Amino acid sequence: MNKNKILGLVGLVGAAFMGGAIMPSLVRLGTSFLHPFLFNWLRIFLGLIIILIFFRKKYRAKLVFTKKYLIFSLFLGIGLGLNITLFSIAIQHTTLIASQLIYVLVPIVTSFLAYLFLKEKITLKKIWGMLIALIGVLILLIFSRSPKEVTSLGTFYGNFLIFIAVFSYSFYLVFSKKLTAIFSIVEMILLTNTSLSILFFPLAIYGFYQQGFSQINLKSLAVIVAVVISALAFMALSQMAIKHLSAGTASLGSLLSPEFAALTGIAIYNEKISLLLLISMILSIGGVLISITAEKITILDKMKLVINKFKLIKKTS
Repeated sequence: MNKNKILGLVGLVGAAFMGGAIMPSLVRLGTSFLHPFLFNWLRIFLGLIIILIFFRKKYRAKLVFTKKYLIFSLFLGIGLGLNITLFSIAIQHTTLIASQLIYVLVPIVTSFLAYLFLKEKITLKKIWGMLIALIGVLILLIFSRSPKEVTSLGTFYGNFLIFIAVFSYSFYLVFSKKLTAIFSIVEMILLTNTSLSILFFPLAIYGFYQQGFSQINLKSLAVIVAVVISALAFMALSQMAIKHLSAGTASLGSLLSPEFAALTGIAIYNEKISLLLLISMILSIGGVLISITAEKITILDKMKLVINKFKLIKKTS
């Protein structure tokens, strides 16, 4: 195995671990200290400050902070912001395992939205994969109504909020493709955090009104800093995987998150794996695998092609 593949696998596994185990645990902990609205704004705003100060040579401020891109990013931020808000509320009402298992649907929903709005082709095999994955998640949703399954599947309320969050996050992924061809990764994060800081500010005021200064202390601030660092590490590891592995292989990293979430949930939160959860996991992950392998060119591949095309145009102009 050569150096590039090793780095790619480190990125893939590391991103899955950060996204499946570390970040959900920190968000759960942070929202137990602070109102979710206030917590979200503080972590997004702190991330914005870090990028502005420590990555100032990595972005083009005159290009990023133009009216048309800020307005477009605000529109996109509604989808991403809804995802972050719903997850921060839902994680207190479900298990780590269930939360990450539902997010396995993201590639499926993204492909479906791309088919509806961007007219991307969809094959019969891909449709079958989508249906199988959806059935797996629906099993989780339906049976989470039972009080007996709470330690395994979580509650219906928490799972339903995350199910909606998946659609809002997928909406962001599909319609942000235009920006990924113009901006670098750092610039995308800067633009996203700027728009979310604006969108979350009124919610943060409401959260502060509900809670006041009572829960803003060293412990809660430490969790916020940890979330920001984890998010930056997640993005860096994800990009490492995309850079050193094929796009198709890199996209499979999200399927590892439920496994890491399961290990963390069982070890720390006394969560349990029931037969229903296993069935849901097998159907969901299996359906996504069928759907992904049905694509000759994945969404990540298409994004790479768009970015490379833009870079070529920029060099020749």
